[in-house]
Order: sequence, then C-alpha cells, then structure tokens
Amino acid sequence: MTSALLTEDSDVVRWLRAEREARGLTRIELSASLKHAGTLHDDTLIFTAPDGALTFGSLPETPRAQVQELMRRHHASAPALGTIELSIVCDAHAPPRIRLTDEAQRQQEAKEQARAEAHFDSRHYGRALAQRVAELLDAGADLSVTVDPREGVSHALWRSGDGTYAEGLRYIQGDSQAKRTFASRDAFIRWLAEQSDDSLAKTEHPDDPRMWGLGTFNRAFFARKTGRRS
Repeated sequence: MTSALLTEDSDVVRWLRAEREARGLTRIELSASLKHAGTLHDDTLIFTAPDGALTFGSLPETPRAQVQELMRRHHASAPALGTIELSIVCDAHAPPRIRLTDEAQRQQEAKEQARAEAHFDSRHYGRALAQRVAELLDAGADLSVTVDPREGVSHALWRSGDGTYAEGLRYIQGDSQAKRTFASRDAFIRWLAEQSDDSLAKTEHPDDPRMWGLGTFNRAFFARKTGRRS
C-alpha cells in the first residue's frame, strides 16, 4: 500500500529526487526497515547509473531521522503487525513510487500469490490405484515423503501389525504418529480412491497456500511406487 504518511512532497522524497538529479542517476531507491519491537532501524540507498551500474549508500542524518520517526509512528499505531518495510523508488521519468508494508500484509500477499500459482490435479485416484497402494502396504512397503529433512520427519502410509492402516507422520527415530486410521483394508481403499493431488496437497494446511503440496503424496509418487501409470 502507499503510505498516507508520505507523499511526493514529503521531505525525504524531495531529498531523494534532488539527489538523483544532482548525481545524474537513472534511479535512486530507498529501502528501509524497522524491526525488533520498533527499536532496530536499517536503511539502504541503491543508486542506478545511466549505464545500469549499481552502487549503494545510506541516508544522511537529517532524512534518516525523518524516515525513522515516520516508521516508528506507523509501528506505534499497530505494534502487532511486526517488521515494517519502506520502499521509495524515484525514476528519472516517472512519479515516485512509495510503498510501506508490515509483516502481516506481506504474509497475506504471499498467501494470495501462492494461491494464484497453485495448480494441482483434482482427479480422484480411483479404486484401482488405491488397491495397488494397499497391496504395497500389505507387502510391508515403506511409503513416505519427506516433510522436514532437518528434523527427520516424513509423511507416511503404513499397515500396522494388527491389520489396520494408517496415514500420518514418521520420525527418523522410528516412531510414528497416525493422523488417520482405517480399521480395514477396504476402508483404506475407499478413502484413498476418493483423494486427489489437490485434496492431499491442502489437507494439512488448508488456509495457507504457501504450504500446499509440501511433503504430500501425489499421483506421480503412487505411479512410481506401483510401477503403473494411472
């Protein structure tokens, strides 16, 4: 969003435009942030020469103090919004572009972008594929995909010694945590037959598109494991 606290006539914007003109630059950009409960401020100037060469610098004391004060006032109005970032871009042949964002806004924008870019196959796997997966589990196959390699956590399907089937997490230590259990082979087959890449991708984090498809099963995985396309 454009900050209501900053306009083209604000002191810091006018300073940036004057600096660009004085240096004969194609662009000057200010990138600033305020984090850690509104106490740690950082700013960087990016200078773009006519030949495209980039150099970097920092704001002088007076405009830097003005930027700090503006960002602290914004942070004080909503401290729960986290790190605040300010971007001011002054091009030679365009009006200044001013953008002030907070952590909550950036996370929401990231979710919206991930949602727009998410494309998963919504075709149900069907009973034939589900039966072949069940046969693998009956034979003691290890069906798992890595969720977090650092923590040694995998998303797994397995058949327990008591004849039940399960879907859940498996840990590198050998422990398992079932999230769904199926009392019979047929119950497992019915469940898997109704799933799709789309449904499994979104099950764990339905409200966070950034996490969709991470460490989840899909049709290609089952096809590799069963040795048959479906």
